[in-house]
Amino acid sequence: MLFCSQCGTQLEESAKFCSKCGTPVAAPVEAPVETPVAAPVETPVAAPAPTTPVYTPVYSAPVYSAPATVEVSGSTKAQGFIGMGLAIGGLFFAVLGLIYTLAGLDYDAVGFGMSIGFGIFSMPLSIVGRILSRKSMDCGNTSGVCRAGSGLGLAGFIVSCVMFAFGFISLLAS
Repeated sequence: MLFCSQCGTQLEESAKFCSKCGTPVAAPVEAPVETPVAAPVETPVAAPAPTTPVYTPVYSAPVYSAPATVEVSGSTKAQGFIGMGLAIGGLFFAVLGLIYTLAGLDYDAVGFGMSIGFGIFSMPLSIVGRILSRKSMDCGNTSGVCRAGSGLGLAGFIVSCVMFAFGFISLLAS
């Protein structure tokens, strides 16, 4: 039996239009015939053979580059030379004062006077000479002048301290 798709009226088998609404009747659709679908064929896959992991060490050679050259300014170089000159002066006055101090130990206040007199010149010169030399080295001046100034400044300071000690011994002995 056929029915109108628009209004639902029952139609005769040979009707080409609906008798009530006039809608054309579609040709009867036959039920589709189901064709069996073949199941997919599974092909057996061979399991991969177990492999032993291969360890290859990753090594990268260190890359060495030349050290960066530091351009030392003229004032830094001059500072090193001034520091060395002051350190030499400090050491000179310290040694000279030590000699006069030791020579004046036999006299009452001469040794103390010499140690204080030369200490006034030697200690500050040695300290300032060492500071300027070290500062020049910190700015990139790697010349031997700075190393010498730093070492001589330290030596002048030590000799000045010894000179002061002998001077105070001379003062206490008198």
